[in-house]
Amino acid sequence: AQLMPGSFLNFSSYLGGVYQGVGGGLLAYLGMFAPGVILTFGMVPFWARLRHAKWFKSSLNGVNASAIGFLGAACIILWVGAVVTAADAMVFIIAGTLAVVYDISASFVILAGGIFGAVLHADTLNLGQVEWCTLVKGGDL
Repeated sequence: AQLMPGSFLNFSSYLGGVYQGVGGGLLAYLGMFAPGVILTFGMVPFWARLRHAKWFKSSLNGVNASAIGFLGAACIILWVGAVVTAADAMVFIIAGTLAVVYDISASFVILAGGIFGAVLHADTLNLGQVEWCTLVKGGDL
């Protein structure tokens, strides 16, 4: 299931269609969809043997660890690009805590983050609207 494309499939098909018409949309669709299908069906005959092999299990653990590392790096990149005010940092940390520590489902985390962000926004309570970099440089945090 992880090999199958999601929203990128739709977006690439749209861009292919805009750029080259229906043929471009179909070609972009195949270009995004075919590798996942080929890999999935190509592995089926070997999967019964490979899933019991110790070296294969170890390599899958390594692949999973690297995927977690990539997700951590994406969170850091997201933090640097998205967190401008202290309110942004609070929403980011609370949403992450709800998802990781309390194992709340993603839909409720998104809803809670939206509500908390709306409450802290400059147009409502105007809380935490101090520039984040100023706090860090000034040593207030």
